[in-house]
Amino acid sequence: MNDKLLMCFLLFSALALQAQTGKQDVEEMRKLQKQMQEENKMIQQQQEWNTQNSQQEIVKLKTESNTAKQEAAKAKSDAAKAKAELEVKKKELEETLSKIDSAKSRLAETEAALQTSEMIIKRTLEEKQRQEDSITILKKEQELAQVQAKADDLEKKNLRQKNNLYISVAAVALLLTSIIGMLFIQRQKTLRELAEKNKIIAEEKKRSDELLLNILPAEVMHELKASGKTQARNYAKATVLFADIKDFTTISEQLTPEELIEALDTYFERFDKVIEKYDIEKIKTIGDAYVCAGGVPTKSENNPDVVVKAALEFIDEINKLKAERTKSGLPTFEFRMGIHTGQLVAGVIGIRKFAYDIWGDTVNMAARMQQSGEPNKVNISGSTYALVKDKFSCVYRGKIEAKNKGEIEMYFVEKELA
Repeated sequence: MNDKLLMCFLLFSALALQAQTGKQDVEEMRKLQKQMQEENKMIQQQQEWNTQNSQQEIVKLKTESNTAKQEAAKAKSDAAKAKAELEVKKKELEETLSKIDSAKSRLAETEAALQTSEMIIKRTLEEKQRQEDSITILKKEQELAQVQAKADDLEKKNLRQKNNLYISVAAVALLLTSIIGMLFIQRQKTLRELAEKNKIIAEEKKRSDELLLNILPAEVMHELKASGKTQARNYAKATVLFADIKDFTTISEQLTPEELIEALDTYFERFDKVIEKYDIEKIKTIGDAYVCAGGVPTKSENNPDVVVKAALEFIDEINKLKAERTKSGLPTFEFRMGIHTGQLVAGVIGIRKFAYDIWGDTVNMAARMQQSGEPNKVNISGSTYALVKDKFSCVYRGKIEAKNKGEIEMYFVEKELA
């Protein structure tokens, strides 16, 4: 645009100059005009050439930019694909490591079970003998009841004989005196025999009840004696406690069977006294594990409180025994304790060798609490904590992985609140 203005200015200047200088300079002006037109044409061609080159450069740059973008997108896609493959490989590696850990755990459990099998078989045989004794006593009690029934029949028979003799008295007064004396003596003898038999029956019944109470809860025992069988019952809220010895396999290898049984009996006797005080039902001992439950067979609303309180007293007894047995050079144990509250079924199954037991996920969860605990500490689940948090000081442990249960909220119980 500036070039055109410059050309016009020169043209007008030339015309003005021509007008002033005359005809003489017209041709020079025309030459100058022609030169200017040629230069203007060359400038225009140069501009067109520059424009074409610029457009070609722009197209080339756009093409290179698109190519670079495509290469970048491909590289990004390859990186994402490689990352996804790496995540899959990582997950497969984690699963393999988990399977290895699980196999190690199962191997350790199998070894522990094999090492304690002899002790468990011995205790099982003792339990079997106690149950067989109870059955024998029940049969003996039934036989004694039959004897008592025969004695009652004998007494009735004697009474009938006495009535017949009273009729004879009217006919033979002198003979009646001697006969009545003999009958009186016989009757006294019969009454003494019946009294002795009743005493024996009462003692045998008491012994039978005591033996059965060592195996079954009182109300289950009465139900069994009354009907010959019992009905399993569902409990909406019961609290189960598992106590298990830390490193029991290692300890048992260092002790004789007699020393091991003596130590277990000492600890479990202390536990028995504690749960008896709180009316908690002892379910069973499995090797080095002690299992009890609150809220069965008699339902109660405060069973979470009393079971947690009993667990804290278990810890006190364990510490006392540690001090006592260490002075005497005897082996000591440390226990992990787990508690969970929930629904379960309890009762006696079968018709021989009765044993009161509990079933349900609540029992499994209590066992997991014990496995996830620490020595001489009471580990409770979130459901139990919700029921006892106002009465006990607890420390939140977070969500912890439990075998076959996923992540579970757990708490350590420190002490009972004042």
